[in-house]
Amino acid sequence: MLKIKNLNKSFGGLKAVNNVNLEINSGELVAFLGPSGCGKTTILKMITGLFDPDKGDITLDNQTLLSTPTEKRGVVMVFQNYLLFPYMNVNENVGFALKMKGVEQSIIDTKVREMLDLVKLPDIGLRKPKQLSGGQQQRVALARALIASPRLLLLDEPLSNLDAHLRDEMRDLIVTIQKKLNVTTIFVTHDQEEAVLLADKIASVSYTHLRAHE
Repeated sequence: MLKIKNLNKSFGGLKAVNNVNLEINSGELVAFLGPSGCGKTTILKMITGLFDPDKGDITLDNQTLLSTPTEKRGVVMVFQNYLLFPYMNVNENVGFALKMKGVEQSIIDTKVREMLDLVKLPDIGLRKPKQLSGGQQQRVALARALIASPRLLLLDEPLSNLDAHLRDEMRDLIVTIQKKLNVTTIFVTHDQEEAVLLADKIASVSYTHLRAHE
């Protein structure tokens, strides 16, 4: 279970996140729904450790994350612009996290194949990111995030750069993978229909507060 308690964050005197409280159960897919600039992505970055909160706590399975380095939190985030390494091919991008952990190359190769099969891209391992469509880049970014078996998956507006057809396809894939792996997931969006179609629970984020409802 993820618990966010009295979370606050300001930048230059401007309140970005104001006293947020939320509980997310294991295996849930929760949408953060709200307009641009209301603090949704800031909350995700505090969960990952990219930002430190001014006040409050974030716990995962009853242990605080605030004193845990980012790389040891078991939390991965897929950013809106994917952030694939342009000089690496798809196989190298997807396997990067395991390589940094010193995992044996034969095991990395097996896991990379499994992840690319999972996101339905089995034959593109030798391509570079610039050779991929936006939808393919999004799937590769998702595979790279999932290969490390995260405790918590964070998706920051993952469908915003895709056209309508690809959004529908990617939305279905995200739900299928999330349920198959049973990974607790937070999905940021400003699209109400998208949130309703995807999420087990919706957390409505405004400029002053966050309210969760089924």
